[in-house]
Amino acid sequence: MRVLIVDDEEHVREGIELAIDWDQFGIKQRFQAENGLQALEVMKQHKPEIVFCDMSMPKMNGIQLLDQLRGEYPDTHIIVVSGYNDFTYTRATIRANGVDYILKPFKRRDLEQALSKAVALCKQREDSMRMQRDTEFLVQQADYVVMEQKISQLMKGDNTYFSEIKKYCEKSGIPTSHLRTTLILMRNDSRLIEQRYNAEGGLFSFAIKNMAQEAFSEYGNYLLFRFDDHLWILMTGEKLDYEMTNKLKHYVNHLTAAWNSTIGLDTLVGFSERASDLHHIQQQIVSARIALLQSPISPDHRLEEQKPLLSSKEMLLNIALENRNKLYVEEIIHRFAEELRQCGDLRLKDLQLYTKEANYMLERASRQMNKDLEDLSIPMWISDITEWGMAWIQQWWRLIEECGDSGYEGRGIQVIREYIEQHFHEKISLTGLSELFHFSPQYIAKRFKEMYNTTVITYQTELQMQKAKSLLEHSDMPIIKIAEAIGYQDENYFSKVFRKQHGMPPLKYRKTLRDS
Repeated sequence: MRVLIVDDEEHVREGIELAIDWDQFGIKQRFQAENGLQALEVMKQHKPEIVFCDMSMPKMNGIQLLDQLRGEYPDTHIIVVSGYNDFTYTRATIRANGVDYILKPFKRRDLEQALSKAVALCKQREDSMRMQRDTEFLVQQADYVVMEQKISQLMKGDNTYFSEIKKYCEKSGIPTSHLRTTLILMRNDSRLIEQRYNAEGGLFSFAIKNMAQEAFSEYGNYLLFRFDDHLWILMTGEKLDYEMTNKLKHYVNHLTAAWNSTIGLDTLVGFSERASDLHHIQQQIVSARIALLQSPISPDHRLEEQKPLLSSKEMLLNIALENRNKLYVEEIIHRFAEELRQCGDLRLKDLQLYTKEANYMLERASRQMNKDLEDLSIPMWISDITEWGMAWIQQWWRLIEECGDSGYEGRGIQVIREYIEQHFHEKISLTGLSELFHFSPQYIAKRFKEMYNTTVITYQTELQMQKAKSLLEHSDMPIIKIAEAIGYQDENYFSKVFRKQHGMPPLKYRKTLRDS
């Protein structure tokens, strides 16, 4: 926050400067001017939020200055400090929405009371503007999400919103006569969202879109949005020539490299064969999907080309299910996943065939148990072999857990709670807990909520905020160090979570405690 002190007498300016404990009010910058003309130059250059102003000055007096400020800087808060108890001056102060009118010789208490009111008004306006920006952003995001869903429906063959989508593309600067679609498969987004973004998919989307905006800043207009599980679509305007195709590939490669180096995101990309108009967008999706399915997913290409048979594992998995042996399930599937890694030419289309077969096995096992479990399947667009294997393991664990509670499960959830209490400052996710304690993520989430009437993430957040409160109350640690101590690398995000939990930011909470 910035303050300007305007008075033709230097000793008055210095007197105001020395009288106030500026740090107490969060004033970081202070400027001085000896008349109205100088004050306007300072206003133009630095835009201070608060002005202490004399009324009787040469070249441009206080009345003229306040009139100018009212027209050009209506949100500036004025505190008049004058040696004249003159109605004309008082009226000018009122017209300029002045905070206070203080007579010389002034008292320190009067200056600080007036400044306190002005600072409060500034903060009130900042909060109001922030709320307005947040509201506008949320409305804009909601509209964008709705439009993404409509475009996704069009990609899948539903032409209901065609005219609306065409207008939206044209408004966004994307020519609907020469469009090109690119499919981008996020290989490890689930793990990143849980481990890096505290299970908030919105933050992940915000991050990758921000990086896309920077990477495509010189390319032209585009749209990037989620299409399906792990699958995103990039829509660009393009000419029907070879040179433009190479340009697009260059920018996409630059973007995926930025994602990988910045947040560790692995991707596979499928380009549609050629550009077309919006009417033929579904054909482009088919073309891009075919290209994507040809992507190699093995870490390296070895000489061994024989692909392992998944059907040979079904009998072993059924035996493990019958014996409720989770470790045996894990061993069987880990071994098969390792066999897949040894394949010389394993492509995405091959892994999707294995996914279909694995899901058929789960369906048959579920029918034999007379169980009807929701979402008992591996997502089709998983492309990381380790993640694929873990997803399959967890579904077999779900089947074992449905066989009944032997008492071990209940004790296991208690152990998970104790683990969270000891490791609340670390990255904790349902997937990580699943791998560590050999329960499916669905089971952990369900049983934890039943036993403790809260979710795993909420429980961890409450523990973190309790520790933060204690550190704020009993130490002088800087906020950034407190954030790091409880597992937050981003100080702003920590402050946001703390405010949501306690209704005020950390610094204000500490100040409130010490003032009481």
